[in-house]
Amino acid sequence: MSKLYLILAFHNHQPVGNFDHVLEDSYNKSYLPFLEALLRHPNLKVVLHYSGNLLSWIGKRHPEAIDIIRNLVSNGRVELLSGGFYEPVIPVLPEEDRQLQIEEFSLYIKKNFGYTPKGMWLAERVWEPQMPKCISKAGIEYLPVDDYHFKMTGLEEGDLLGYYITEDEGYKISVFPGSEKLRYYIPFRTVEDTISYFREIHMRGGNPLLTFADDGEKFGVWPNTYKHCYEDGWLDNFLAALEDNSDWIETTTFSEYSSKFQSLGRVYLPTASYREMGEWALPSEVSLEYEYVLEELGKLVGEKSKHLLRGGIWRSFMVKYPESNHLHKRMFMIRQKVQEACVINSQKGREAQINVWKGQCNDAYWHGVFGGLYLPHLRSALYRHLINAEALANEILK
Repeated sequence: MSKLYLILAFHNHQPVGNFDHVLEDSYNKSYLPFLEALLRHPNLKVVLHYSGNLLSWIGKRHPEAIDIIRNLVSNGRVELLSGGFYEPVIPVLPEEDRQLQIEEFSLYIKKNFGYTPKGMWLAERVWEPQMPKCISKAGIEYLPVDDYHFKMTGLEEGDLLGYYITEDEGYKISVFPGSEKLRYYIPFRTVEDTISYFREIHMRGGNPLLTFADDGEKFGVWPNTYKHCYEDGWLDNFLAALEDNSDWIETTTFSEYSSKFQSLGRVYLPTASYREMGEWALPSEVSLEYEYVLEELGKLVGEKSKHLLRGGIWRSFMVKYPESNHLHKRMFMIRQKVQEACVINSQKGREAQINVWKGQCNDAYWHGVFGGLYLPHLRSALYRHLINAEALANEILK
């Protein structure tokens, strides 16, 4: 009997420099209750990603959560994803740091969880075509990006029920299309609606795969979601429904699915992030025009309008906001000095390098709906780490 395979990948992140009370509130409203919900449904598998900054904080402040995650991993119920340690936008980093930040986080996961990750989370799903090389060289074999990336190549919804292979200079990785539709269904539509959508996909036959890949903070931190997910029981009801329909729905992981099933073929993805970011990256007036044209085009061609019309790219934030560009170029200048210092004094140079990595955290370089460069404490935190890095490098270089 054919099954619908379902990957549920949850990404959890807190920016460098965020207030401690915000992290504590997020832990109590989302991170811990989510893990406790998983424990109540022992027949399900999920994929978890915590940025290195957040995972380090949890390890210091709430080791009980680390124990839960470690047990879930050892029991084969959770696959942990690597990524840039301090959640940078990978393609805009100095070339050396693209690989180093991923390797650093993979080593951290190996040390603390006894597990070597082969997948990663791509910060803000910002993709550029040259990325397979640095990702593959860092020991990563697969990652999720948005289905929007795939649709811009001409692929249709029905072509995305699996995963694809992509490469650059012969360096190969697997890419999984995360469903935008599921991002809006989970956890905001009823459990019944969501299961009905799963049934619709299953009826197509074969062994289709659906991938959900989105923020874990949607489950407790986003407005009104704590009441919706926990007090009103949406999350437990959803997980219970998956267990009740296990005869035709099988939750799986990226590693498990790719070991069982071949790819759907080869693809070359364009420079992109998720669809909404393309709108945010545009100049303000153009963004309003984009929204209007998208709505009008949608009346003519429906959902196709979302991938027929594209906005800007992530790098456009450095044009839209001089503060972002200045911070980015300052980081590059200091990184070069730190690289020279590491040759002379590896121990102190590493301390400077870690400060640079913290200064590469993505949030203060752009803005989304929930925070960004308009929050001064996030910008000042990155500047503080970059200044610390430069001071250490200057001390070494005299």
